[in-house]
Parts: sequence; structure tokens; C-alpha cells
Amino acid sequence: MSTKTQFWIDVAEHIFKDTGGEPPEKWTKSEIDPFLTYFHQQLQERCAENPALIEVCGWQQPKNGAIPNGSTISYDSFRRIFITGESKGNRTTRNMFAIYMGYQSYDDYGRIAHAKTNTPEVPATIDIAEEEAEDMEDNRIPVADSPRNAFFKPAIVAVCAILTVGFLIIISISAPTHSLPATLLLFRNDNGIAVMLAEEDLPIQVISNRRYLTGMDYDHKNHLLFWANSNSSESYLGISCARLNSTNSQIIPGSLKDQHIKQVKYPAGIALYPDKEMLFCADYGDSTIKVFNYEGQLLDSAFGNHLPGKPSSVELDIVNQKLYWTDVSNHKIGRIDLLTFEVEPDFISNAGLYPDGLSVDSIHNQLFWASPKSRQIGIADLETQKSKLINVDDPIAAVEVNPVDSLLYCSLLGSDVIRKGLVTPDSVVFDARMPPIYTHGSRPSVLKIALE
Repeated sequence: MSTKTQFWIDVAEHIFKDTGGEPPEKWTKSEIDPFLTYFHQQLQERCAENPALIEVCGWQQPKNGAIPNGSTISYDSFRRIFITGESKGNRTTRNMFAIYMGYQSYDDYGRIAHAKTNTPEVPATIDIAEEEAEDMEDNRIPVADSPRNAFFKPAIVAVCAILTVGFLIIISISAPTHSLPATLLLFRNDNGIAVMLAEEDLPIQVISNRRYLTGMDYDHKNHLLFWANSNSSESYLGISCARLNSTNSQIIPGSLKDQHIKQVKYPAGIALYPDKEMLFCADYGDSTIKVFNYEGQLLDSAFGNHLPGKPSSVELDIVNQKLYWTDVSNHKIGRIDLLTFEVEPDFISNAGLYPDGLSVDSIHNQLFWASPKSRQIGIADLETQKSKLINVDDPIAAVEVNPVDSLLYCSLLGSDVIRKGLVTPDSVVFDARMPPIYTHGSRPSVLKIALE
């Protein structure tokens, strides 16, 4: 495979990971145009950090400390590179995308690519005629059809079609397969519960006028949403539920049940077990964890009874049959074995100040939580029981992990921002190049992700 072909495969994969959603070969104008704006901004930031890159991008040096600026590529050029496969870009275009991926230039990418594959490095030789043709490629102006063009046009179209199919086949074979991204993001806010059907969409408020909502969970399979309301009013205190429609955008009329479950003193976190249609609730006011079925019947009043401290967040690890809870009064995290009913109130004894917002990754056997008071994110290996606290700049209200894509979503206290971090075996890395999710004034706290 040529270096250029591998380069564009790597670029497409980088764009996919950087932006989420569909791979770029499936994009339409509504996805391409915002990306081109984002791409231009990324180049400006990198050129401002390293002025030597300005010339590599083919831009003019700015005057008087101005922000580096210049042209990038057009919508049509993007389509020819990533969708139809007609173009492999001119050298300047390749330089820009190499810089976007973190390299110094396209040649720098080539050297590193050779090193990774242990292929002896071959000095780059540039055919002048080929380079000039490439430079013209992204600035072509359509020529009116003539008898000569009319004769060759069908043949050219046929050749392009063959090349396009071949290029797409190469991409489909060579590029790593990706799982579906998160299809639904739910979060509690000051007014109730909102959903975002895609990260770039505006949030949709599905539950309103519930200011004292403390916990929630969503059964994506059955479209059932449960939430805890700590309002002392006799009309709201308890656990409520509603069924969302097939697009997860609004509740189905007649499905809303306020106080569906009343046998709780001060309900906090909720965790659902969809296959068994069970609900676990951390009853902060009773220092217990109660178990109900979806119909609201209390299944076990003694489960997790008389826990030390005050349970708040609760999270279920269905794969390993474990239930975790945060003890906000003792700054610990406890664990209950659902098979043996063994209770470990000191499973993690140093969880930061007021730990909350648990999330479990059953694939990689990790547990995450937020400690907003100490501005930390906790991470624990569930097998070795080793844990660590990661310092962050902003107080995190809650976290939610997407184990398939190794992403951690973090809601910021008093903000309309949800940050994303890349999960590693023992840490979480926040990259400025990973754009945050804006909830447009709707301040998120508790987070839940529903995957297909």
C-alpha cells in the first residue's frame, strides 16, 4: 500500500475518533462544513504554538502578533479526498492534515510511519510534473464540454468509478472496525432531565419542573426512565417513571407515574437491572439500599440494610454481579456481592471528599467516580482493588464511562459543559483537541449514556 493511501486512511480514522459520529466517508454537507471550520481553528492553534508550521501550511506569516490565518480546503476537495476517492490531495493539503494529526508535516508522518513498520526509510523524491498536477487538483475549475470532452468523459467517469470503489474497498479492509458510538446522552439539570440524541444537537427537556431530582437511570431496551425525587412534598417524594417514545425524544402520553415507588425516606442514586426488571435505590435517609421490581414492589427490605454512613450514588456491575455505592459521609465506596450478599463498606477507603456519580466499566473492570469537593476523579481497578485520584481543574459533578470507545464523560458543576476524556489503563487523559459538549445553558449533573 502506498504511503499516500495509508496516510488518508489514518487521517480518516483520526477524524472519526476526534469528532465521533459517522466516519468521514459517510458525511454529508451538514457534517463537512462544521468540520472544515473546526479544522481551520485547529491549524490556527497549532501554528500559533509553533510558528514554523505556518510556512508548512502555505500561509503568510502574520504581522504584529496576529493569529496565523490562511485558506485550507473546500467542501468539494473534502468530498474528492474522503468520499469519492478521486483525490489524494496536493502536498500542502497533506501537510495540513498531518499537522492536524500532530505531526510536523507530511514528510514527518512518512518518517514515523516507516519507523513503526520497521521499513527502511527511503528518501522522498518528488516528480515535479506530478507535484504541479497535485497543486492544481484542489483548485480545478470545471471546463465546458466539447466534442473531445464528450468523447472521453464516459471513459473518465468509468475509470474514476473503478478507482473510487477500489479506494473504498481498501479503506473498509485496512481501517480498524469501530463500534457504534453512544446514541443517547441523558443528564439531570436544574429543571429535571434532558436528553441529547447526538452530541452536536440541542438538548431536549423530557422531564420538567423537577428541581429536587437526585438520581436517575434509563432502560434503553424498554425505553423506561426512572428518577428519584427528594422533594419533601408528599406529592413528589419517591421514585417516578415514564416511558420514552421510539426516538427517545419525549415521554409517551399517559406513561408518566409520579411517586411510582413511595417506600423510601430520601431516595438518591438509582441503578437498573433491565434483564431482571429490577431497580436498586440508595436510600440516603435510611442508610440502606432497597431493591424493587419495575412494578414498584419492594423485593428485599434487608438488602444492604444498616449501612455505615450515607449512600448516595449507586452503580450496578451486571457482568460481575457486584453493586457499588458511594458513602458521602465517610468519603468511601462500598461494594455488595449480589451472589453471596457479602458487604464490603470499605472497598475503597480513600475516595476523595464527598465521592459521588459512580460509573462502572465491566469490559475493562474499572470503576470511576467524581469527588467535586476535592476536584478529583477517582479510578479503581476492580480486580486488584487499587485506586487513584486524578486532580482536575474544575469540580466534576458526575462521570459516565463509555467502555466501547474508552471515553469518560464529565459534567462540570455550575456549567453547561460536558467534557470528554480518553480512558487509559490507569488514568484519564483530557486533550484540548477533544471538543466538549455544550448543553446551551442547561446545567448538567447526573449523567447516563445509552448504547445501541
